[in-house]
Amino acid sequence: IINTGDNVQGENPYQGSVIGNTEMGAMDQVTKLALPTWLDLIFSLRQNFEEIQIDLFKGNHGAYSRLAPETSNWDLMLYNSIKSITDRDKSIKTNVHENFGDIVNINGFRFFCFHGDDIPCQQGVPFFAISKKLKSWYIQYDGFNYALGGHFHKRHTDEVASKFEYFMVS
Repeated sequence: IINTGDNVQGENPYQGSVIGNTEMGAMDQVTKLALPTWLDLIFSLRQNFEEIQIDLFKGNHGAYSRLAPETSNWDLMLYNSIKSITDRDKSIKTNVHENFGDIVNINGFRFFCFHGDDIPCQQGVPFFAISKKLKSWYIQYDGFNYALGGHFHKRHTDEVASKFEYFMVS
């Protein structure tokens, strides 16, 4: 399971989310909505698979504020809660990635996973900048077969180069 972030809207006024404009506060978003939903999914899958690997990357919607440390992120609180519960089951390996992106190895295939909020749009379109960034990261991370990103809340796939494909998940 790979998750590229934005599980929690949070209460960050820089993203239009002030308490009173959202149905529930960030802590309730984590504890009453996201955590139970994710645990239901994980333990449901656990009944059908001998091993499960979960790689979790933070999004920007759960960021506490622009002034807070990078680790002050509601996605990370959710992920660390998931990890503390799933670590009790030795057949579930949960990896919480605090950096912007990383390589995840799945059956010998290298997936470069990231959120993507640091990619600027050009005339409201992110695709040119994504392609440019991915080619740079391909070199920086010694190649990968696939890239998985989020942030733009759209589904999209592209063969960026003959060496790898990119999937934007919503």
